[in-house]
Amino acid sequence: MPEAISRRAPLSEAAAASTGRRVLVVDDHPDVRAMFSLALEQAGMRVLTAGDGQEALELIERDLEQAKEAGRLMVDLIVLDIMMPGLSGFDVLRTLRARFSELPPVLIISALDSQAHVQEAIALGAVEYVGKPIEIELLRHKVRALLDAPHRPSSHGPPDVPVVERTEGAQPVRSDKPAARRNALWIG
Repeated sequence: MPEAISRRAPLSEAAAASTGRRVLVVDDHPDVRAMFSLALEQAGMRVLTAGDGQEALELIERDLEQAKEAGRLMVDLIVLDIMMPGLSGFDVLRTLRARFSELPPVLIISALDSQAHVQEAIALGAVEYVGKPIEIELLRHKVRALLDAPHRPSSHGPPDVPVVERTEGAQPVRSDKPAARRNALWIG
């Protein structure tokens, strides 16, 4: 499946202004990135992708530099995995908090779904945490809810972005109905 927008080039102000909301998807698995990208693009969003924590930091850093010039952030939401080679999602969150005072909301989607992992991510500035696998409609719902919520960008200290139906340590409830299972697409 083809990747979304070029991973290395941040959105220009003109390109961002002429499209839907912009989401950065960070996951080391190409299939997961492709599925998340496709699902979000079908929902009318522009998607940038990064295959690891270092690439994500480079994209975010360039985006935030552009934001200073343009007067607004070019990425509206970051969807971040935790378990990645090199820099983990926790490392990315720590680095972002150390480098920047304002950030877009961060949605964690990870197979690490213990209460301790959820608490660590929220303490580091994530506004939402969902366990993998995730049903495609739940992904779209969470992303739309965070994009539509009135908020200020995340900053140092506790996040001031509203949390929408946080999933703490649990995977989405799967229906017992066979038809619902056949029609659901689970990612992760």
